This record gives sequence, C-alpha cells and structure tokens, in this order.
Amino acid sequence: MNQDYLTLMEGKRKFLFCADSKGARSLYILVTQAIDENVPFDFHIFQDVSEESFVDEWLSQQKMGVYLYISGAADFLKRIQNKALKIGFSEHDLHSLPTGTAKKKLVCCTCHGESEVDVQSYITCAHCGLELEVSDHYSRRLDAYLGYVTIQ
Repeated sequence: MNQDYLTLMEGKRKFLFCADSKGARSLYILVTQAIDENVPFDFHIFQDVSEESFVDEWLSQQKMGVYLYISGAADFLKRIQNKALKIGFSEHDLHSLPTGTAKKKLVCCTCHGESEVDVQSYITCAHCGLELEVSDHYSRRLDAYLGYVTIQ
C-alpha cells in the first residue's frame, strides 16, 4: 500500500498504533490525522522484543470498534499480528505497514516444495524445476504464498 494514500479507517471508536523503531515514521500521517480529528488513540513504539510483553494485556483490554495499525519489520509485524488475532481481533480489524523488504515463503503448487522470494514475480522451483509465478494467495496455515506454474 502506498503510504501517501493512508487514511484512518472510518467508523472506528479508537485507533491503536503499534510500531517498532523503524516503523514509527510510517504511522506519522495517521497519528497526525487522529490528533487533528480528535479521535481517541494509543501509540506504542517498541525498541526491543522484551518490551512487547505487555501487548497481550494491552490488546485484550480493548473494546469492540478498535482498529489496530502495525508498522515495522516483517518479524515484528508477524508477532504483533499473531497476538492480535489470538486475542480476538479479526483480519478486518488491523492493518500492517511493513518497513523494508521481507522474504516470502512460496509453496510450489505442483511439488509443494518451499522456496523463499524477495521481490521477484517469477522463480524457478528449487525442488521440481518448474517456473513459478508468485501469487497473492496466502495460506495462514502454511504461512506461505502459492506459486503457480507459468504457462508459456
């Protein structure tokens, strides 16, 4: 998502902003908007993994109508997102803003072998040798994207 188009989700009671040290900057526009609109919000910046210990309690104390924005490195996003989903947030109650590039796990639709991709759209499966197109189809169970065989 292009950060120039970020706006606060409409109709929410409160916003939670959660970032690591690198992700805090990407939430600046949203926090400024919340201040300007006088919308209730909490903002936490975590410098270290050990500081995240209170996140479960913080998230579990929230009421319905709360929307969570998370920004940071891929591993930070995954940890906070998993905590939020485990507590009861739905995927529609949160938005992740990754900083930097993260490797994706890709599963071959033919041999089910796993590969890692950065920003490529096409790779050759290391297990069966077929050319795969990286899709947007994500499996939470596998924590991976599906790689379709390209048609030539």
